[in-house]
Amino acid sequence: MPKHVRRSLSSTRRPATARPRVVTSERPYRGDIAHVVAEGLPGPWDVDIEHYPDGTIPAHLLDWVWEAGPALSTLSKYRTSCAAVLRDGGGTELLLTERLWDGSYLVGTLLPSPDHVHIVGTGAPRTIIATTAHGAAVDVRSRLLPEFEQLVLLARLREVQEDLQWVRDAEPGSVDAVDLEAALERFLSHAPYLIEATRRANGKTLPAPDAAVLVRFESLLAPVQGDSRTRGRGEPGDIDAAIALWLESGENLVDVVRASADLAEKPSHPAIATATPPKPPTAVAATGRTR
Repeated sequence: MPKHVRRSLSSTRRPATARPRVVTSERPYRGDIAHVVAEGLPGPWDVDIEHYPDGTIPAHLLDWVWEAGPALSTLSKYRTSCAAVLRDGGGTELLLTERLWDGSYLVGTLLPSPDHVHIVGTGAPRTIIATTAHGAAVDVRSRLLPEFEQLVLLARLREVQEDLQWVRDAEPGSVDAVDLEAALERFLSHAPYLIEATRRANGKTLPAPDAAVLVRFESLLAPVQGDSRTRGRGEPGDIDAAIALWLESGENLVDVVRASADLAEKPSHPAIATATPPKPPTAVAATGRTR
C-alpha cells in the first residue's frame, strides 16, 4: 500500500481511547446565571433550579408571579427547560428564567406568602429584562428589590390601618374576642417591620416626636413579640398594654412610617396588572374577620 494512502487512512482512524463528543448549547446554564445574579444581591440568597421535562413552567408557579404582565405571562406559550427561584430567607422570592427567542433574562418577584401580608391594590414590582447576568443583578438590586420592599411595606401599613378602622367603627361589645386577637396578631407581626423600615429609611434623622413614637412601641411591644406559638401566653398585663397602645396610637405609628419612608398611596410607576394569589390552605389561612 502506498505511503500516502496509509497516511490518509491513519488520519481518519479513531483511537481506541477516543470518546464521543457532546455538543452543548452556547448559552450558559441557567443555574450558573442564577448564582451570578444571587452573588450580586445584598445578603445571602439560596438558589433552587427547577427542571421541566415537558418544556413548560408549571401554572402554579406562574400564578405566584406578582406582576402578571406580558414579560412573564407569555412564557407559558413557549418551551422552557428550567427556571431558578432565588430566596433570601426573609420572605423575598425571585423567579429567574430566559426568553428563548432573544436570549434575555427575566427576573420577577413572587407574591409574598398570605401568611405574612395580603397584597391588595398596591401595584407590583416591575419585571427585570436584561441581556447579561451581571446586568440583571444590578437592575434587581437597584430597582426590583426596592420596589418590592416599598410595596410590601405599603401593604403592611394598609392592613394595620384596616384593622384599626374596623375596631373603631365596630359597635361597642360587638367585636368578637377571637377576631380581636387575630387583628392584634397581625399588628404584632407587622410592627417590627414598620419600625425597622422607619429607622433605616434613607438615612434620615427622625424628628424627636417621631422617634418617641417608635421608642414607645418598641418598649411596650417587646414583651409580647416573638414566636407566635408562645405569644398570648405571656403576662396579661403585657397583652392589655399592647392592645391599648395599638388602638390608641396605632395611627401615629402609621403616620411616622409613611412620612419617613416617603410612601405614597399609589406606586410611583404606572398601574400594572397583578397576579391573584392562590387561596392558601385552610390550615394556614389567616383567622379573624373576612376582608
